[in-house]
Amino acid sequence: MDKPEAINRLPDAVCARFDGTHLDAATGEAIRLSTVAADGWPHGAQLSVGEILALSASELLIAIWPQSNTTRNLRRDGRLTLSLVHDGAMLEIRGEASELAQSLLDLAVFRVRIVSVDGHRATYAEVLNGVTYRLHEPESVLARWREQIAKLRAII
Repeated sequence: MDKPEAINRLPDAVCARFDGTHLDAATGEAIRLSTVAADGWPHGAQLSVGEILALSASELLIAIWPQSNTTRNLRRDGRLTLSLVHDGAMLEIRGEASELAQSLLDLAVFRVRIVSVDGHRATYAEVLNGVTYRLHEPESVLARWREQIAKLRAII
């Protein structure tokens, strides 16, 4: 694999993907969220586009279940990595998260400052997709996501 292409901000297309206006187009796409567990090992979880809002190319909001291991890890350590497919490569977004005090959502909300963005690309292959899923009740999930994104916007 070639050397990663390092930058310190989200590509414009990724900002647009996480701006909360394209939820219907990405209902089956998972974004991998990795945190540092208490034992020092990586802990993985999946996010949807309904749980991420790009405030800018250098800052995100994420909303996650308040009682989850992921939330406990972020409260304790704050470091995270988001992984997704972008432009034929695996994009790895490293960030530092701090929890926001809020009462609009029944979820834990974290402000994420982007530390680095690396594109992992091979000259001999193209990454076509990452983890995908199928919603059992897409209409109700999309309605919930729209409400979550609206509340995330209201927090800032």
